[in-house]
Amino acid sequence: MAETFTSNSNPHRRDKYSPLSTLVMQALRRFGDFHPGTVDGDVMLMFLEFANAIIDDIRLHPYHDTTKPIDYYESPEEWRAIPDIILINGMLYHYALQQGSDKLQMYMPLYNQTINSQLWQQHNGNTKIQMKVVDDGTNERNSSGKTSNINGTVTA
Repeated sequence: MAETFTSNSNPHRRDKYSPLSTLVMQALRRFGDFHPGTVDGDVMLMFLEFANAIIDDIRLHPYHDTTKPIDYYESPEEWRAIPDIILINGMLYHYALQQGSDKLQMYMPLYNQTINSQLWQQHNGNTKIQMKVVDDGTNERNSSGKTSNINGTVTA
């Protein structure tokens, strides 16, 4: 039921996922502190660290498919099978946190919403979330079908 995702952020760069260096430039443009073309190597390495922290967030997320391991970035020119929007919003959040910026109030919930919705979409497709009765309860509807471990729906 889960769908395969590709990046729509930079189709001119790659068919699927964008290189980290491209995503860093996009995040810096959105943050608006300075011209992304003036970024030095140390800033790029800082964003590489942010991207690896995002990989940790994904690895720990309950919707992450643990059968698909994600390696850390070793170079800004590498790409990973992570939707671009998760990386961009995650880097904006980490950068705002590192800078002590008031923009953190905007980027933290945006990152959380993005990672939750994108990983849910990968995990379960476009289905609604339903509550799951874990002990089969006392209601007849719970004993007449099978409860999905993925989204909590009951089938006959």
